[in-house]
Amino acid sequence: MKAISLRLCPQVLLSGRFDAGQEGFELFWSGAQAEIWVTGSRFEVEIEAKYDLRRPYLSIEVDDLCAQTFSPLEGKHWYTAFLGMEPKRTHRVRIIKETMPFFDGSKAVLLRVRGDGELIPVPPKKRKIEFIGDSITAGEGGRGPVKFDEWLPMIFSSRDNYTRLTADALNAQYNVVAISGAGVISAWNNEPRTIPAIYERLYGTLDERPYDFAFQPDCVVIALGTNDNNAIQQPPFTDPASGKTYKLTDSPEDMERLTEGAHAFIKRVAALNPGARIVWMSFYTSGPVHDALSEAVRRSCQGGTKAEFFVPVDLYRLPRGGMGSRYHPGKVTHRAIAKKLSALLK
Repeated sequence: MKAISLRLCPQVLLSGRFDAGQEGFELFWSGAQAEIWVTGSRFEVEIEAKYDLRRPYLSIEVDDLCAQTFSPLEGKHWYTAFLGMEPKRTHRVRIIKETMPFFDGSKAVLLRVRGDGELIPVPPKKRKIEFIGDSITAGEGGRGPVKFDEWLPMIFSSRDNYTRLTADALNAQYNVVAISGAGVISAWNNEPRTIPAIYERLYGTLDERPYDFAFQPDCVVIALGTNDNNAIQQPPFTDPASGKTYKLTDSPEDMERLTEGAHAFIKRVAALNPGARIVWMSFYTSGPVHDALSEAVRRSCQGGTKAEFFVPVDLYRLPRGGMGSRYHPGKVTHRAIAKKLSALLK
């Protein structure tokens, strides 16, 4: 097999929002991946990377084995996915983005593939799922130990995240739209940085072009609210540019704003993904934020937009050994979430 542009390989399954007019396939959002089925004893991928402080991390899987997790070198380089394997067998290769987008110009783009075998069409998936969320959905803390508390790309894990585990359990292709710290109407620090504000954008920034919603899921899982809950405990945020101060409280007035914000987002998601089953997943079993979000789901159903409210685990009562780095759920918790969520979606 000569070196072939990844974008010219119809046999390859690409998952995650990307620019159809760009050369190569940019692994931008958490969990973005290329799935490739190929024969041969040797297979390589060409990756172009750029970063300053926040390095993107990728994993290469071969036949469901995590062959390597690494941060690619800057510039264009070839990386060996496998070498010395049984040449007549078909091997499943997945190149997965482990880290969330950092919006600082860092990137990792898959360009070409080459090997001594042939590409085989990826068997069709049974489902399509989109996951919308914050740091939990983006995989923050999923890789690291409890004592590691620095906010660095290497603590993120998409492979061990509930999104990937749920999708694998249901044989689904999936997209992830998730940013650490963002909420429904407030970020963790009371900054007005929200997922609804950027959901319709290709790369999640307010000043760039809209996403075309070419990926039409049969289910959308919205896992937002933890940062709105965190904002209640944090001091006010003052915008340095405008001087305006923001502060979310658990007052009835603010919780009504949260309910209406979630309700509006559910309706918008339903309109952009017609026919999709919508599940709002919360990680609280009680409290003002739990009540506000469950009320949003109730209002949506009452208004004709079907949605479900689901709590797989309580962040205040994680499973034994369920904590990862930076007070975020670890592998044990993500497996527990995936088990319950995949059972619900079946």
